[in-house]
Amino acid sequence: MKLAARVKKCIKPLYNGGKYLRYNIEGLGASQGIYLSENEKRLAAYKNKHKGERCFLIGTGPSLKASDLELIKNEYSIGCNMIYKIFEETSWRPTYHCVTDRNYGLQLAEEISKQIQVPFFTPKSTYVRMNERPKYTIYVNDVYTEGAYRVKGDMLSYCNVKATVMGFMLELAMYMGFSEIYLLGVDCTSSFQNTGHFTKNYIPEKLKQDNVKRLQKGLKGKNISQEEAACKSINRSIEVYEKIEQYAQKKGLSKIYNATRGGALEVFERISLEEVLR
Repeated sequence: MKLAARVKKCIKPLYNGGKYLRYNIEGLGASQGIYLSENEKRLAAYKNKHKGERCFLIGTGPSLKASDLELIKNEYSIGCNMIYKIFEETSWRPTYHCVTDRNYGLQLAEEISKQIQVPFFTPKSTYVRMNERPKYTIYVNDVYTEGAYRVKGDMLSYCNVKATVMGFMLELAMYMGFSEIYLLGVDCTSSFQNTGHFTKNYIPEKLKQDNVKRLQKGLKGKNISQEEAACKSINRSIEVYEKIEQYAQKKGLSKIYNATRGGALEVFERISLEEVLR
């Protein structure tokens, strides 16, 4: 291992540990009404804002249909990433929108800013990389991790970010107080797959290649194919889903259901969209 890599390996845990400590202290202050910024005040206003209500978290998997979105256009919902590519086919619009991928923030900021007209939530590390942002943007302190995912359960402090934007969305929905959360279009596919989204032209090839390189960097430069990258990404996502489901059950918080039509995600209890809306 090169000297620089060894130093980084030693420093990274200390660096993240310092962030955890700082964010916990700031979160404690914010919970007592001591705000360090207008952003904290905005974020605090959403804590338990939707207590006892239900919402739909919309993924971008291949099972997602505009006709299903029409059925929930009067429901609370949270969209993500480039879901706006389906807007021309439906009058549905999300109540809130999330993006966590740093490369999306770097390369798609102008596009996202133009398309998203609802409150936009993103990790701070993505926020600082966006040269343009939607009009109403709120960031959450975050810690990117290659290690085990941990659920903080309080976005006023921080949120871990790993593998999938849906983890961030689930923690946000629980923070907002939603008692029932339904996943739709969450097939547990990967952005590295050509068939991983509701449209073939969902993700630009450059973005896909950049994300493969980022994953290779995390694997100490080991060359991997897009198929191998997809498999690793899916496994990392499942770890996040399992940790969130365990946390929700242990704390007696939101009940999470998977209303996706098909797909490979079996962590959450399955339910049909028709049954939910009946």
